[in-house]
Amino acid sequence: MIELDAIHRRGRALEDQYFQRVDQELLRNLRDEEQKMHRLEELTEVTGVHDDKIARHLMDAGIDASNVAALTLTPIVFVAWASGTVSPEERQGVVSAALRRGVDSNPLAFRLLEQWLHTRPPRELWQIWKEYAATLHASLPPTTADKLRSRLVAQAEEVAKASGGVLGVGKICPAEQRVLDEIESVLPLRGGGED
Repeated sequence: MIELDAIHRRGRALEDQYFQRVDQELLRNLRDEEQKMHRLEELTEVTGVHDDKIARHLMDAGIDASNVAALTLTPIVFVAWASGTVSPEERQGVVSAALRRGVDSNPLAFRLLEQWLHTRPPRELWQIWKEYAATLHASLPPTTADKLRSRLVAQAEEVAKASGGVLGVGKICPAEQRVLDEIESVLPLRGGGED
């Protein structure tokens, strides 16, 4: 009888221990989901894009409210990588664009940008940027959208010209031109008076 009681107590203790682990795992999952939803809300607030699908794609790519400023430089980074490597001149062009936009005041965004300049970002990031940019572009007033587009295209062209041509001046390679064309197709002029 004593042996059966000991076995039952041991069984009950193991059962309690099991359910305690299950409860802890459920609580951890709930906390993780709550944190993810909070990060999603922060991201939609910062980006101005209230499309959960796009926000989730951004988060899956490692973009959050703390480093979203780097996302605005994605097309310039892809122009720099278009020829297969980033030249020192192209790197300087991207960093200059980041400094003009104040990205250096956001250490996490600037670190992410530096990472993208050292290691080519995944192609999925380009697709995510296009999805994000098209949605944001369509939501802005035409004049604002056209000004932002013109500024981005000019900065991307500056990076494309940085290491091409004679003595590094003036030539855009075909791969860079394809990226520039994609930028322009994602962000068409909307008749806001800017070109």
